[in-house]
Amino acid sequence: MTHTTSDEPLNESLDETIDGSVQPKRSPPPGLSQKGWGLLLGGALLLAGGTWGILQLTRSTHSPEAISAPAIAVETLSIRVQALANTLELSGTIRPVDQATLSTRVSGRIIYFPLEAGDRFRQGDILARIDVQDIAAQTNQAQAGVAQAQAELARSQASLSQLRSQKLSAQAALRQAQINQTRSAQLRAAGAVSQANLDETNTALDQARAQVAQAEAGIQQSQAAIAQSQAAINQAKSGVTAASMNESYGTVIAPFDGIVTEKLASLGETTNPYSMNGTALLKIENPDRLQLEISVPEANLRFVRVGQSVQVRVESASQTLKATIQQIVPAADANSRSFLVKIPINNSGRLISGMFGRIALPVNGKQDTILIPSTALIQRGQLQGVYVVNTNTSNQSTAVLRWVKTGQQRDGKVEIVSGLTTGDRIITNHIEQLSDGQPITTQP
Repeated sequence: MTHTTSDEPLNESLDETIDGSVQPKRSPPPGLSQKGWGLLLGGALLLAGGTWGILQLTRSTHSPEAISAPAIAVETLSIRVQALANTLELSGTIRPVDQATLSTRVSGRIIYFPLEAGDRFRQGDILARIDVQDIAAQTNQAQAGVAQAQAELARSQASLSQLRSQKLSAQAALRQAQINQTRSAQLRAAGAVSQANLDETNTALDQARAQVAQAEAGIQQSQAAIAQSQAAINQAKSGVTAASMNESYGTVIAPFDGIVTEKLASLGETTNPYSMNGTALLKIENPDRLQLEISVPEANLRFVRVGQSVQVRVESASQTLKATIQQIVPAADANSRSFLVKIPINNSGRLISGMFGRIALPVNGKQDTILIPSTALIQRGQLQGVYVVNTNTSNQSTAVLRWVKTGQQRDGKVEIVSGLTTGDRIITNHIEQLSDGQPITTQP
């Protein structure tokens, strides 16, 4: 459809719009082709749409709830740069002071194995039992050997006592025989007795001497038997000790308070102590006694000393702990030329062996840095941020969340590596009550 006026014709047509209304379709200006005119109109529409999208994105930066919320009175801190001493940052791994791999030194079937990984136990608790009936039989046999040797010893001691009594009697008889022989010899010389009488006393003397010698030989034999019995007892007792010790290896007892970190065998499994690595049963450690182990390069060892107070920062547990360097291993690692430093730390229950920890040691010189109270820091997963005061032209203030990168922590303050500049004002209280875009009233 074409419209004209009395003055000049207009080359127009009607187009139907999205809402169904009819608008005139304009012809391109003089000197511009129909295609060029279409490109010009398309670009204008694209620019208008982009502007509308940016405006919508800007409007959605702060939630309507935050904008309409009542203003919260907050305290603020103006950011300024401070000159602080340079520090050397060292990192390491938290490891248990007490850890062990428990194994058995006997062959047998595992008949008691109650704990799983993560279970806690106390020192002296029975962690596993091995069937050691064969070893128990050896113990009983060794104990029987001890009893038999002790019986032999008792018999030898009784025989010795009897022989000593016999020797005393023989010695008394010998003395009497000597007296009789001396008297007979004197009487024979005087012709008072016959030669037969003298010969009789001589024979009695020889017999008395033989009886004493026999008693002495019996005593020596009994003493040898006693020594042999005592040796047999000692040997049998050694057998009992060895068998009892082997039998005790069938019971695995916790050497310290701790937790099971890995279970390496199963109930009913047969152990083999004669294999290359033996039969390992459990890996255990004491989670309450931990230490930070740091490898310090040789060039930095001069900054470390035993007894030095440090602060251990464990990011994954959001903890900073006071500690003291306890040990510097006096031998360097042959490959890295670094020295192992051990720092005991108190575990409040949030630390686990294997976590990453770090310390900062003072070195020469100073550096400019920004420090803020740790309480002003917001943690959102792995991100950290602060609320910054934003004041508009109408002198109305809002809290704006700004993400930052942090560094070391010192005495309740945290270093800001990036994200804040001098002159920024951050909010230091009520941060858990704030949201991005929250109206606030500020106090210096």
